[in-house]
Amino acid sequence: MSSTVSRVLRLTSVDTPVGTLLVAYQGNTVVASKLADDEAAFAAECADDLDAELERDGERTTGMSATLFARVHANASLSFDLEGRTPFQRAVLEYVAAIPRGEVRTYGEVARAVGHPGAARAVGEVMRKNRIAVLIPCHRVVRAGGDIGRYTPDPAVKRRLLLAEGALVP
Repeated sequence: MSSTVSRVLRLTSVDTPVGTLLVAYQGNTVVASKLADDEAAFAAECADDLDAELERDGERTTGMSATLFARVHANASLSFDLEGRTPFQRAVLEYVAAIPRGEVRTYGEVARAVGHPGAARAVGEVMRKNRIAVLIPCHRVVRAGGDIGRYTPDPAVKRRLLLAEGALVP
């Protein structure tokens, strides 16, 4: 890690239907999250991408852990750090963050909802670059016709999340 970092973030984790979600946060605001088991690699990514150092929570019984569990399993509200995003990216991420558990939207529906009809591919790019995985549920955005889409690094994980949420029929 860099010897000078602009901020220190807390690190915690929450179990999801598809594995461990590592979460970097400050106060009550999530800055980044990733499905992974390697905390050191996630911390290194945060150091590089966010100019931040991560400090592990001492116990998993923190208030943030309970809030994250509620978000993953019941769609509870949560605050996200969207600093550095364009107005379009912010609008897309805020809209997607509000998609209820068990529902999906198409890339085109999201584009229309944020005032940019015809920008379905741009919405897909925002989903692909979403650094707050699962918590801003980009997995709930699919292609027209219900296909999983091409903007996901792991279609099988996206499918498993949607199945666990009741948004897909096995």
